[in-house]
Order: sequence, then structure tokens, then C-alpha cells
Amino acid sequence: MRSKGKEEDLSGLALKIYIYLLENQEAGPREVAKELGIAPSLAYYHLRRFEEIGIVERDPSKGVYRIKRRIKIKGYLYIGNKLIPRLLIYGAFFAGLLIPETASLILGISEATPELLLAMITSACASSIFITEGLVAMKNLSKKG
Repeated sequence: MRSKGKEEDLSGLALKIYIYLLENQEAGPREVAKELGIAPSLAYYHLRRFEEIGIVERDPSKGVYRIKRRIKIKGYLYIGNKLIPRLLIYGAFFAGLLIPETASLILGISEATPELLLAMITSACASSIFITEGLVAMKNLSKKG
């Protein structure tokens, strides 16, 4: 965890703990440790650090921590309580372009001009690349330990 003014730079295990807490609303150090396959002391250390910098708050009556303030994570957007890679949004945009291009060709609204075919190939390639990279980014966030 590095502090950059008002923003914190989370990476690795700290980021995974933050995301787990974000998606589960509240959790104790033992629960976080069990889910992420780490030592409880390590989970407790990160949760205390989050509390010190104001990201989480502790409920002493339950012994759990919850998100107090959302932080910006480079390359991701919040949708509800989920972090979604921006690359998936870009992939969805290009897939959205490909659908009407393909439909207009199939329905006979447009002819198969070189320009339309180039647009379709570009949209297909871009959506494939962005969606694949976005899914890899999501998988990296959800890996244990």
C-alpha cells in the first residue's frame, strides 16, 4: 500500500483483501484469511492498515471490518459492489458495434462493401481482444493468495 495524496495504491494481496471486503460487505480477519488462503495475522495486518488510512472501519461488537470509503483502482470501474475492468466495457462497446453491422448485412440492409467488411473485422478483433484481456484482469483479481 502506497499513499499518493488522497489516493492509495493497492496491489497484490492488499488489493485482493480490499475486493473481498467490498464484495462481502463485512468480514473478520479469520474469514478473509480462510477465503484468500493466507495467514490470519497477514489479513489482520492489512485490515488494520486499511483502518489507519481510513479505507475501512471496524465494528468492535462483531469484530468485523467494512468498507468506509471506496478508493480508485487504476483500470477498473465500480458497478454496484463489483470492480469491473474497463477493458470489458471497451469490449462491450465494440461488440455493440459489430451486432448492427452483422445484422444489416444478414438482413440485406447493407451490401458487403470493403468498408463494411473492414468495419466488421475491426469491431470483431477489438471486441475479442478487449474482452479477453478484461477477463484475464478479472481472473487475476480473484486468484487466491
